[in-house]
Amino acid sequence: MATFGDAREFGTRVYADFSEKNVTFMAAGLAYNAFLSLAPLLLLLFIVLSTVGGGLEERVVEASASWLPGPIADIVAQLFAGDAAAGGASVVGLVVLLWGALKIFRGLDTAFSEIYETESDNSFTDKLRDGVVVLVALVVAVLATVGVSAAFAVFSDTVPLLGLLTPLVLVAGLVLAFLPMYYVFPDEDLGWTDVLPGTVFAAVGWAIFQSLFQVYLTFSDPGSSSFFGGVIVVVTYLYFTALVLLLGAVINAVLGGHASGRPGGVGRSAGGYEQKRRASLDRGELDAYLRGLDEQLTARYEAARADPDREGRPKPTGDVDLVEYAAGDGDQRRWTVELSWSAPDGDGPGDDRRGGRPDRADD
Repeated sequence: MATFGDAREFGTRVYADFSEKNVTFMAAGLAYNAFLSLAPLLLLLFIVLSTVGGGLEERVVEASASWLPGPIADIVAQLFAGDAAAGGASVVGLVVLLWGALKIFRGLDTAFSEIYETESDNSFTDKLRDGVVVLVALVVAVLATVGVSAAFAVFSDTVPLLGLLTPLVLVAGLVLAFLPMYYVFPDEDLGWTDVLPGTVFAAVGWAIFQSLFQVYLTFSDPGSSSFFGGVIVVVTYLYFTALVLLLGAVINAVLGGHASGRPGGVGRSAGGYEQKRRASLDRGELDAYLRGLDEQLTARYEAARADPDREGRPKPTGDVDLVEYAAGDGDQRRWTVELSWSAPDGDGPGDDRRGGRPDRADD
């Protein structure tokens, strides 16, 4: 049974991973790329609605006036009221939208690699599949947020119980939208239940921020806002929603034991490290490993006995840094020992980088 101490330790581990792995910086990049995709998305929406017709343009303009900052809503109204070059706008909008979506996908791919401490090695087909999944998930999330919010505004006065039911429907729709993303992007063998906690957290967080955004628009004066102010509001909203999205991934990584708590992880942007070895050792193998490591690092002679199971390690030029971690793992505690040192460039077989890869021993 979970205790208050377990909850506090879990919160500490989540906060440590959240802080050390630059989650806020990655969320800012995702928000920027998402904002760049808004303009071409509006162009494509204009082309589709102009083709379909049926008064949908007026409904979009009315909805934007209700749910977007005044200056941004004015731009939407001008776009749907003008005579844009449909062919050119559609082509340009599609190209820019795909470019922005690709940037969002690459940002999410990097973010999940950092959070889960994995090195992505996907083929082009895998990347294409992941890209389609994240695009569909994001589109469904946006449509669910806007659609349910609009229904809440229209029918909340006529249906008494709808005000209580609508937030639950919104959260359920966001869970279904986010679940494929949290399942596909981590380069780990996960089950659907493994990614459910972070998915639910992200869905609830998105719903809360959507409600706060609506409260802001309700009490703000559209005519008093500048275009720059409207942009700041939209970018801030995108930033915090991206932050919640990545925090859900951190929660899943910590719960699943995929986060060691080391700064930066071992993802592709984690300082250029390359994992050289990962194994489970019994007591005899551990004894041999530690003896070989001791000889290689502390021997006074260059012709020290090499570890037969792996390439030689370069001798340190200075002190060896030692860090020990301890974390709860069910009813046990898991210990991690990390050694790191610097060595001359190219000193050691197969090592052409400055510094050795930290050696981990998990017990």
